[in-house]
Amino acid sequence: MGSAADPEAVASATLPAHGGARPDRPGALVATGRRIGMRSPITRREVLVAALGTGAAAVLPRTASASAAAAAATAGGTGPGGVTAAGHAADEALSWLQTTYDLVLGENLSPPAAARTYAHTAIAMYEAAVRGMPGHRSLGGQLRDLTAPAPQPLAALIDWPAAAVASAAAVLRRVLPFAGVGTRTLLDTAEAAVLGRRRAAGVPQRALDASVAHGRSVAGHLAGWIASDGHAGTVGRPYTAPASEPWHWVSTPPNFRPAIEPHWAEVRPMVLTSADEVEPEPPLPFSTEPGSDFHEQAVAVHRQSVANTAEHRAIARFWTDNPGSFTPPPGTPTGLPSGHWMLIAGQALALRGARLDVALDTLAVTGIALHEAFLNCWTWKYRYHLLRPVTYVNRYLDAGWSSLVNSPQFPEHTSGHSVASPAAAAVLTDRLGTFAFTDHSHDVRGHVPRTFASFHDAAQEAARSRLYGGIHFPHAIEAGLAQGEQVGALVLQRVRTRR
Repeated sequence: MGSAADPEAVASATLPAHGGARPDRPGALVATGRRIGMRSPITRREVLVAALGTGAAAVLPRTASASAAAAAATAGGTGPGGVTAAGHAADEALSWLQTTYDLVLGENLSPPAAARTYAHTAIAMYEAAVRGMPGHRSLGGQLRDLTAPAPQPLAALIDWPAAAVASAAAVLRRVLPFAGVGTRTLLDTAEAAVLGRRRAAGVPQRALDASVAHGRSVAGHLAGWIASDGHAGTVGRPYTAPASEPWHWVSTPPNFRPAIEPHWAEVRPMVLTSADEVEPEPPLPFSTEPGSDFHEQAVAVHRQSVANTAEHRAIARFWTDNPGSFTPPPGTPTGLPSGHWMLIAGQALALRGARLDVALDTLAVTGIALHEAFLNCWTWKYRYHLLRPVTYVNRYLDAGWSSLVNSPQFPEHTSGHSVASPAAAAVLTDRLGTFAFTDHSHDVRGHVPRTFASFHDAAQEAARSRLYGGIHFPHAIEAGLAQGEQVGALVLQRVRTRR
């Protein structure tokens, strides 16, 4: 549970607690043709403010002192007398993670597009440094259509932090080709700042030049793979939502905007065999009959909104993570749910004192898990095309009711937070273990930091927050948790970063 005392008198009846992996649950992965189906639903750095002008503040730690960095940078990379990635602190990678969050925030990306951005950035950093990580192997040959391993550096001495950041910056310029002036300025300024810090730490200019060249070479190696993932074909295409059934999703108040990313299922998976490989429990049979299972789902959402305590409302807002999420306070949008989990990863790595190799490994696989989770979730959202609770409640229960959190403009089933959170938690637990941590991701936005016993504990709260916010039926949350666990398990099975 989060930091405050458990206030879940109502929710405990509709959404039982769930403690992560369930080895006692037989048949967790059930083959159903080419998909994996669920037959037993689980009940459960420096931010460059002037460049972007958001007023955001850094969550992740600032870089190490010049003297500490110089000790790791005397030779700069591989070769006789060289330093491997493990010889470097993770500070620059974590600083760049914060920069990426700010870039996503500034571009107002959709949830799946944000996950794609974080994944490609983290992969770029990992691939740029993997040649300096003995015992690790390239993701080439492991991710779909990325057939070749990362190229070898052309120089003997490489400064791995500089190479990782140069690669990530070059990839971000490709992933965000239409970025605004503020975003491009932040990107350029942040990259220059990293190189300046490495130079001040004692890395020779020749090694820096070679490191940047290597990082950009890796970005070029990834460029075709990124461009061919199908994303470009989903942008700007018209979409007409089905409206022939009473259970079909319709745009929701107060925004009433078009459907977000309706064609995302066409994006290429990274490790899943298909975008729909993990098949969630379907929605309950639609009914407006009082006492029916579906009607009771809506009653539970309405009842929870009435019973919400101050703690419930704080949880709902802490995990909102919407683009352009302006409350509270005004003027502080977020970097989306995937960004929240990447910041959690960064804070956990800092808490553990992780070195650069561990940080890059953890961030890359976490990013991949989030990418696959949002892809899989979005595929089924638009296949089921189920209405949101606010639509049902307004039509059949209470015409004047509104949810605490605005419903995002995409279908209900399953809950994106509920799918993404356990997938990320599975990777973080695998890489870093189980321990308590405090999440400061939204301190700057006026939220009280929340403390969790584990990553799985945080994932459970993230999922429950959607009930407290009034934007998901309990079943979409429960089914999403099971779906996300399976996505996370598949990523861990199929991505092998260690030799």
